[in-house]
Amino acid sequence: MPQISGKTVLLPIIGRPIEQVKAPQFFNDFFAKGGIDAVTTAFELSDDGANAFIRMIRECANAAGYIATIPHKQRSAVACDVLSKRGAFLGAVNLIRREADGRLVGDMTDGLGCVNAMRSHGVDPKGKTAMVVGVGGAGSAIAHALAEAGVRHLSLTDLDLDRAAALAKRLGEAFPQVQIVVGSPDMATVDIAANASPVGMNGDPNLPHSLDGIRAGALVSDVVTNPEATPWLQAARERGCIGQTGREMVAGQFELMATHFGFPID
Repeated sequence: MPQISGKTVLLPIIGRPIEQVKAPQFFNDFFAKGGIDAVTTAFELSDDGANAFIRMIRECANAAGYIATIPHKQRSAVACDVLSKRGAFLGAVNLIRREADGRLVGDMTDGLGCVNAMRSHGVDPKGKTAMVVGVGGAGSAIAHALAEAGVRHLSLTDLDLDRAAALAKRLGEAFPQVQIVVGSPDMATVDIAANASPVGMNGDPNLPHSLDGIRAGALVSDVVTNPEATPWLQAARERGCIGQTGREMVAGQFELMATHFGFPID
């Protein structure tokens, strides 16, 4: 167990619900292995609580910043003094670094982590047909990263069709070479299917989208981390697909996270 003292650097993670997040485990293992005097812990916060937390973190001299997850990524982007280009485009951030003067610098790495994990499975998105289910903070980031990685065709589905259409329009303007549509694709054409909705979390038996017709060998990804083997991934593996877990997406962005907060990487 780390010896926490007044010199220990704090890196909280905020969200709601919070029990499923894996970042504290990843970071605390990293800190322990590297002999870094820092600790990550999770806070489940209401919207008002998150706003108060963000005000507090600006004044917390021994905090590196914080990590944001559902539903606090958008409010964190609004609160930041400086945003990365992709954070500004998406209007959401998951990594918020505190500068010495209390300014907050935000970036969004969910999408990059998801694409990095795909490549670790031997799947390069370039030229592929992809779909993203759920276009909130994580889903919009994954859609952006897939377009940036050069997918040929991208379908966006969401309970809020207006939100999906708005994202499709903005991505189409930024990546005119990618065919971007709103709605469910012909699953037989899909090479990559990513769930970025909370469906399947914490014992929910439902699938975020039908996988009927998807070909064996397609990559099916889930952002949900609890359970690790979600119903969506179980259904995909039964069809002979490559299953990519939410934990792998976190691992895919870990070096990006460490770099953003200034922690050394061996």
